[in-house]
Amino acid sequence: MRQDRDIAKRMRDMLTHDKVGVKEGFSTALMGDLNRLLGDYFDLCDTAEVDVVLHDDGAYGITVTATASRIKQFETTLDIKRY
Repeated sequence: MRQDRDIAKRMRDMLTHDKVGVKEGFSTALMGDLNRLLGDYFDLCDTAEVDVVLHDDGAYGITVTATASRIKQFETTLDIKRY
């Protein structure tokens, strides 16, 4: 069953690349950057999924989907109490 999903995802990615004009290298770089960025803030359960569509008006619609088991906690300078 997993192999069927992998093949379907690959076909969907190929169609998206053709229709939207996104090169595979671009997609690979985008996925790597997004997963590193999201991984800084969340414990990801799996890699993020990105869907890019081209709208009739020429604008791109970008949807990022990811699941995480927790939000990472850290403090920034904005969290420091000011006296």
